[in-house]
This record gives sequence, C-alpha cells and structure tokens, in this order.
Amino acid sequence: MGYFDSRDDPRARPVTPEVIEPLPARCPTCRSTSIATTAKNPNADSYWRCTSCGEVWNNGRRNSRRPTSSWR
Repeated sequence: MGYFDSRDDPRARPVTPEVIEPLPARCPTCRSTSIATTAKNPNADSYWRCTSCGEVWNNGRRNSRRPTSSWR
C-alpha cells in the first residue's frame, strides 16, 4: 500500500479524542440544583434553565469563553 492509498484508509487516520463537557449539576448563578433542559439527549450544545432564578446557559459556550478585560 502506497502513501496515497493509506490516506483513504480510515484505520490510518489518527484518532483525536472529543472533549466531553460534563452535564451541569447546579445553576452557575444561584447554585441551585433545580435545573432543566428541553433536550432529549443533553450534551455540550444543550441549553439549560434554572427553575429557581431563571438563568439560561449553555455549558459548552460558557466554558469556552475567553476572559475579556473590562475597560469600564
């Protein structure tokens, strides 16, 4: 098997592990454990709502934010 043949072989491709975001256990704002999602299969792209304070968040987007400097 030559170089060009091995590029199309899925066994020859390196496996990169996916980063799996843990499902939230608490609201990031009020720390309540009373949270819900409408997703049938919750994952990093799911949005969550706290039934105590009403905060809505996405765990994947919340964890990927870069810190920004405040100029106020």
